[in-house]
Amino acid sequence: EEALRLAGWPRSLAASEKAPRLLNSLQEFAEALLTGTHIDEVIVLKDGVHMLEQEAAVPTKLLIAARTQRCTRTFLGSLEGELLQKLRARIYCTELHEREEFELKKDASGTELDTLQDKWRALQCSENQSNSVYIGELRWAEKYRHKLDGRWAKTVLNSDIKDWVGRGRADAMPYWDRYDEGIFVGGRYSGSPLHVDQVLWSNVGKNFCGCKLLAIWPYGETTRALFDEHNYTLFTPPLRRSEEEALEKACKVALLTPGDVVLFSGGNAHMAMSISEELSLTAYESFVNLNPRNLQAFLDSGTQRQYRQCRARRPMLEDIKLDVVDVVDDLQADLADGVLDDALIKAHAPAAIALLQLDQYIASNVRATATTAAAAADKDKDKERRVDEPARMDGAKRRSPQAGAVCGDGSAQA
Repeated sequence: EEALRLAGWPRSLAASEKAPRLLNSLQEFAEALLTGTHIDEVIVLKDGVHMLEQEAAVPTKLLIAARTQRCTRTFLGSLEGELLQKLRARIYCTELHEREEFELKKDASGTELDTLQDKWRALQCSENQSNSVYIGELRWAEKYRHKLDGRWAKTVLNSDIKDWVGRGRADAMPYWDRYDEGIFVGGRYSGSPLHVDQVLWSNVGKNFCGCKLLAIWPYGETTRALFDEHNYTLFTPPLRRSEEEALEKACKVALLTPGDVVLFSGGNAHMAMSISEELSLTAYESFVNLNPRNLQAFLDSGTQRQYRQCRARRPMLEDIKLDVVDVVDDLQADLADGVLDDALIKAHAPAAIALLQLDQYIASNVRATATTAAAAADKDKDKERRVDEPARMDGAKRRSPQAGAVCGDGSAQA
């Protein structure tokens, strides 16, 4: 209740029915991650960063800066210029006593800002130094081959939950994104306003520093009117009455503390707000698991069932679905050849394959199971070509195509 008091959020949110589901073992976490439903749920593994061996995931310089600084401006100022030049991020500013945020994209002369170094210089030259600053989607500016799997990535993290799961299981998930994984850094009362991800996938977040509140609202039509009224608003104190009423309709509220790992669906309207004096630093991986309810939410992406403010552009969504097609092809081939020996994956894969092929675009691109070495080689070559030249969101994963819209950080979010 102390966290709710600090946030100015209603005490009713401490009700037991709104509490997150707490996991007690790594086996529970693996099952929840790979095959459990995330819709209308917040699932927390306390001390998960340690349990999942992710303590060294964040580069040391970034982690030290987050732990020793008390605001995002000094966080940026403590980083070397050479490092800032190699990074990109979205910078969101909010004026004192205001709620509407704006993204810093150009300097005072109207010049487009590219690297984090460019944006930090623009912040230093800004007339209003009292603006609060929130850092989103922080990643390397240039893609590279990740040391753990050799695939293209821009994430700054040295390892992920994807690596803890293991390549076999991770590759059996219809989709798992490391290329666009981003870090979010913010001080007290900053975060990700009410939003839904552009693609209705699941998020697994690693909270390395600070404390934040994560609230989610019921999936789908139940929340559409509330979302229309409050989308992209961060509920900071003092709350308006309409905001209190909106918060009371949240289905789950969780306090994330340092070291926590959290699972939730980006298809649920959600909001995350830092409440600690320390900076929060959280990283998110987006993925689609084998659970039917999560798969159906993913297939809702870009349709009338997804809130119009957050729909992904068709080329981006189709590119992601082509990645899903590759997984469906591989799973079908492994099942046909009798080489899929993971009992958990084997039990859920057939139903997942059938459900995914209800999508016309996916079904039209799924190939017949490869039966010759030549066919398999051609398929692998085509897959590698698309991975080498990803038509990804590249920084827009959690922001809507519309101006000012935020789409995803569980924490900003998530």
